Amino acid sequence: MSTFYINGTTLANSTSVFTDATLILCAPNGFYSDGSGISREQVDCILGPIQNCPACILPCGEPIINVTSGAGIYSMQVDVGGEATDVGAIVIKFYPAAIPDGIKVTYDGIEYNTLSSIVDGYHGGNLGYTYIGASTAVCVPVAGTTYALNEYEYINSIGFVATGAPATNITPGAGELSFSAVSPGRCTMVIPKTSSIPSLLDISIIGVCPDTAFSIEIECPVILTGYPSTLVHPSSSAACADPLTEQYYNAPQDGAVGIPSLYDWVFEDAYGQTVLADGYYGYPTDNWMQVVNGVIIAIGNC
Repeated sequence: MSTFYINGTTLANSTSVFTDATLILCAPNGFYSDGSGISREQVDCILGPIQNCPACILPCGEPIINVTSGAGIYSMQVDVGGEATDVGAIVIKFYPAAIPDGIKVTYDGIEYNTLSSIVDGYHGGNLGYTYIGASTAVCVPVAGTTYALNEYEYINSIGFVATGAPATNITPGAGELSFSAVSPGRCTMVIPKTSSIPSLLDISIIGVCPDTAFSIEIECPVILTGYPSTLVHPSSSAACADPLTEQYYNAPQDGAVGIPSLYDWVFEDAYGQTVLADGYYGYPTDNWMQVVNGVIIAIGNC
């Protein structure tokens, strides 16, 4: 996100927004928000009336959002609930299509960038964005290449709107690129929400190619459903021989809650906070699964 400067202590009591700390260069015309729940439109270096920002924020549980556009940084703020019951695992379903896009989610000061593809499982890398798509696409991000990208902010019921900010330079790192051989289809990310607050999370999606498309849907937090399991083992045979003394939890990729299936995320807790350790586990009825990086990569019968 770009950095701007104001001539007051908050956006609410300022009269103008600037692009420099000396408050000489006026920021471009457009809407500005400081995360406090308000926005203001600046026209010719003068801020207009305060506008409440709830209309800018996307509520969780809304229908899938489809975007067909060009290169840019696409930002969304999502309300995932602030009541005592609004806790559990927030499941984000990201569909990057073939041309790769980068995604990063920030919640409660923590960045999340790991996903599981319905096609080939785990994707993730260094801190930052995870660029996911097909390695064979007509355009892919190139590590070490700098892209000048315009910024867009999601306005609920309107869509992504240009912020008017100067272009931001983005340079993907090699550790951020996690391509599939083909389009990865639906990719899921799980964000743990163990408290009623904070109620907002931030999503940033980057497309560096001239033509790109993606879809995204954000489910509201829900307590995951448990299933009986064994302790972790070094082999499927050892897992099959062990009793089902444990309870773990899955975030379904293409199956059902409480019934682990290929490429599901699996956790020690019902909030999706701690992924299972790498290894083999037994689960009903007379089945085994192999877990790597918190994702089921293989299943079989005992």
